[in-house]
Amino acid sequence: MATPIIDSAVAAPSTVSPGGSFVVTIIAHDPDARALTLSAVVTDAEGNSSAPVSIPLVISDPITYALSAPTGAGFTITARAGSPNVFDCKAP
Repeated sequence: MATPIIDSAVAAPSTVSPGGSFVVTIIAHDPDARALTLSAVVTDAEGNSSAPVSIPLVISDPITYALSAPTGAGFTITARAGSPNVFDCKAP
């Protein structure tokens, strides 16, 4: 199993005043992911079939994201509900 790869990690805005808020977004991928294509066909009682429809699917290990600040720095970091790669932050 290969290690996940961080494609980007961005703070927006990248400059804040003391006590200012910012958002950190981390984009990563799993190099072990496998891309597959499923095929769907619908047939009625008379044997008439639809044209096949391709359904792309990626099988990937779950990726867990974490963000931390230096100990004692005073940052507030909160993982955004429903977006495991986004963190709402506040500068000390």
